[in-house]
Amino acid sequence: MFIGMNYINGLWTYFRSEFKSINPRSEEVLGEFPQSTDQEVLEAVAAAKHAQKAWRGLSRIQRGEYFDKLCQIIKRDATFLIKAISEETGKHENESLAEVNETLHMAQFTFSKARMPNGEVVPSEIADKDSYILRKPKGVIGAITPWNFPYAIPTWCVAPALLEGNTVIWKPSENTPMVAQMAMAQYVEAGFPDGVINLLHGNGHVGSELVYNKDIKHYCFTGSYKTGQLIRQICAVQGNKTCSLEMGSKSAVIVCADADMDMAIKACIASAYKLSGQRCVSASRILVEHQIFDEFTKRFVEESQKVELGPLINRQQLEKVSEYNRLIENDEYTQVLLKSECLSGKGYFLSPCVYTTKWGIEEKRKFLKEEIFGPAIVIIPFDDLEEAIAIYNDTDYGLSVAVCTNDYRKMRQIRDECDFGLGYVNLPCIGAESFLPFGGVKNSGYGGSSAAGTFDTVVNKVTWTVNHGEDIKMAQGLQV
Repeated sequence: MFIGMNYINGLWTYFRSEFKSINPRSEEVLGEFPQSTDQEVLEAVAAAKHAQKAWRGLSRIQRGEYFDKLCQIIKRDATFLIKAISEETGKHENESLAEVNETLHMAQFTFSKARMPNGEVVPSEIADKDSYILRKPKGVIGAITPWNFPYAIPTWCVAPALLEGNTVIWKPSENTPMVAQMAMAQYVEAGFPDGVINLLHGNGHVGSELVYNKDIKHYCFTGSYKTGQLIRQICAVQGNKTCSLEMGSKSAVIVCADADMDMAIKACIASAYKLSGQRCVSASRILVEHQIFDEFTKRFVEESQKVELGPLINRQQLEKVSEYNRLIENDEYTQVLLKSECLSGKGYFLSPCVYTTKWGIEEKRKFLKEEIFGPAIVIIPFDDLEEAIAIYNDTDYGLSVAVCTNDYRKMRQIRDECDFGLGYVNLPCIGAESFLPFGGVKNSGYGGSSAAGTFDTVVNKVTWTVNHGEDIKMAQGLQV
């Protein structure tokens, strides 16, 4: 049984058994964890605020050295973490391996940024002036992270924030507290000073207390649109806060008639079923050109029947996806090709639901508009690329799109006219890498998460101009 504790100001707190972590495959209790109190939130924020001055006072290279140590620890613990991630999320081992590698790459990327140019020198109109763009840390950063990538996504937030001289309060998902605490222990072993990073377990109340706290200046959030929108509203009202949000999706793969069919099937299967459709970039929609619609649909259903899906994260999610599936099965405009079933025995297992429908018929049906976050896949025919683009854009989200085609003109049109943050050609619509920003448009969020994107969200860019002349000369012809 894993013993759950918070980590505040360099100290592990006393063990308290207030909620449990459950293995979604076996329903076994993995550990017991504390529900953080309002007082603990205040203590963590006070510790982070106090530690920030000394932390930002270190050279960027000194802060970077901690990440070199962290990388070595991640490598050492890789096998252990792969097992833990699979136990707590239900992921297949290969997906857990990929997450550990992603975490390592992000930590390595952060370490490398420590010795890269930081800020800019900008020429002035006036020869006697030197102008600079400097990067200043925002202060205390709140990281509120999801269960589906409990090791990698926190690294997107925490590592860039720390390297830039901020301190962090991290609240992980209550579905995956065990992996989060293991990751926190690695930061502790790497020697990060007391108060620089703090861990608070708990449910949404803890997140709410963090979001309303006046001393936290920026939030890195991955989760639902509803919660992300609330964070954005609170930041706007308080005025001295900012946020970077990665929220929901209704991502899709567009399969053109000229596509390599074998490659397209593989891309769509991976897009739809990795982590049982519980990735924010999972393709719950596949748009197929009418000339190949019958062949593609037949083969996709055949391959879907061979897929070994992992479980959904908990019973609540199982019931939610099952309710969407009932709506799909009872809809007069859908044709169900593969009926979903709850698998008997232990665990939260659900087989795929695959169905077809035409676009434009009762298009406001919520299962075509909302993020289901499970293995429910619609295949929609289209007549030409303009229609495919219109179907893809016909949601409130805009996170990920993939197109399977060998026509470079079609690739470019998809690139220019679809609303997305992540685009892929002849690939699944999943599989982002740490050196690229990860984020979307519309209700999918903004801010450019991942290690690459977060660096610019956790700093204020300020200008610094120095006059080296013996008199004052102003730009734009302004007279003193």
